[in-house]
Parts: sequence; C-alpha cells; structure tokens
Amino acid sequence: MPARTVLQRKGLTGKLSAVLALLGISAFINYVDRGNLSIAAPMLKDELGISASQLGLLFSAFFWTYACLQPIAGWLVDRFNVNWVIAGGFLVWSAATAGTGIVHAFWTLFALRLILGAGESVAYPSYSKIIALHFPEEHRGLANSVIAAGWCWGPGLAYS
Repeated sequence: MPARTVLQRKGLTGKLSAVLALLGISAFINYVDRGNLSIAAPMLKDELGISASQLGLLFSAFFWTYACLQPIAGWLVDRFNVNWVIAGGFLVWSAATAGTGIVHAFWTLFALRLILGAGESVAYPSYSKIIALHFPEEHRGLANSVIAAGWCWGPGLAYS
C-alpha cells in the first residue's frame, strides 16, 4: 500500500512551481526559435537570392546538429551540473537566434542554423534531468506536461 494516498499528496512548492514555469517558457522559446525561419522564408529567398534547394538546406541544418548532439547533451547533463549545461545551451541558441536577424549571406545563416541546433540539443536532456532530480515522482507527469505544452504553444502562438 502506498505511503501516501491521493488525498494526502502535497502540491508543488513555490520554488518548484517557479522552476516549472521557467522550464515551460524555455520550451516555448525553444520551439519558436527552431521554426521562425519558415515564416521569413519568402522574404529570405528574395533578399538573399537563395534557391529552393538552399532554403531546404537552411531548414534542415538545425536538425543535423540537434539530432547528432542529443546523445552528447545527455552525456553532459549526466556528468556536469545540469543548470550550467542548460544555461550554456540557452546562451548559444539565443545568440544564434539574435544573429539570424543581422546576417546577409546564405552560408552565415546556414552556420547560425547549425549553431542553433547545437544550442537547443541540450534542452530535452536538461528538462528530463531537472525533473528527475527535483520533482517528486507524483508531480513528474505535471512537469512533463507543462514542458510539452510549451513545445505545442510555441509554434501555435508564434505562427498564428
């Protein structure tokens, strides 16, 4: 028989609620950043004079580094302080996103998309590690659902 029944469960503390809100906002920003290029694509084609195949390379570049670096990001959060890993990743992906608005050449934009994927690759492993370390088992479903909601709300609100 479980030590606590459903009626005896405690709610999240104020600190954990704040952490959860920040994780959800981070996931929201993460998914806005990865898809923002698709909104600007028609203007980019004209302004930079890029072809449809180059545009396809720009769209896929993010996922090349994102997918390849996921295992490395998981290794990093298992061996180093997850707070520093996610902070570093957030810094990298924010800088790449900021740089995207000021570049005027295909290859520079391509490099920034690769960097964006590298920075964002730490997000999911970091979210999982933070939840596992700090959230009681009875609240992990809620924590995961807030992050998943951020993933859905990001593109849903940003591109509507």
